[in-house]
Amino acid sequence: MGPLAGARGVSVLVAEGLRKRFGANEAVAGVSLAVEPGEMLALIGPNGAGKSTCFNMLGGQLRPDEGIVRLAERDVTGTAPRHLAHLGVGRTFQITASFASMTVRENVQTALLAQKRQAWRFWQAADAQHVGLAEGLLARVGMASQAERPAGVLAYGDLKRLELAMALAGDPVLLLMDEPTAGMAPAERAALMALVRGIARDQGVAVLFTEHDMDVVFGHAARVLVLDRGRLIAQGTPEAVRADPRVRAVYLGTAA
Repeated sequence: MGPLAGARGVSVLVAEGLRKRFGANEAVAGVSLAVEPGEMLALIGPNGAGKSTCFNMLGGQLRPDEGIVRLAERDVTGTAPRHLAHLGVGRTFQITASFASMTVRENVQTALLAQKRQAWRFWQAADAQHVGLAEGLLARVGMASQAERPAGVLAYGDLKRLELAMALAGDPVLLLMDEPTAGMAPAERAALMALVRGIARDQGVAVLFTEHDMDVVFGHAARVLVLDRGRLIAQGTPEAVRADPRVRAVYLGTAA
């Protein structure tokens, strides 16, 4: 599969009627959504609402029982994550995934090798491959000064920035971020999400993220989707969602 082209003017990601059952439990019950170029869209809900299941169907970890997922109008329903990566989908995880013994730059170079299908070069010295591209990505996330440090000694907030640089190695059109600020201090959370918002704005990358921190959600998302028991109960601007009585009742704990 090659990278997607010609996505201008259409939604980057569209999901229609997604359903997923585990035995008698319907974890996701007919969810539809769309993410536009440059948009920051948050998917929230209480524990057990179906966020992770929905997110994993969009990211290829789970195949929906019903429904369709389209990436720039291409049907990618059930497509494996490694193939989605080559189509322009980057992903970060709640727990960071990097090689502790490698330098920061080598981690990004390894991500570039994987994205360019050059795994056969792993036996060569990693620091000889795609140096300029790796340094440019590190500069984009504010990590250029730490390029030669081992990833294993980084502070947690810097690890999150490194993971973001690795996710950007594939020049994604869509970035899926699962709890991007988990484990971070409040100031670090704000700084990371401001960085992501700048990338979305400047590069037109669509961003879909799940998050428990409501300050992050309402401070950085352009739109918010709220799930409860597998169903979409509200969507709209942060202000509209914050004021929605259903959301206040089931999620924010302040029923009107």
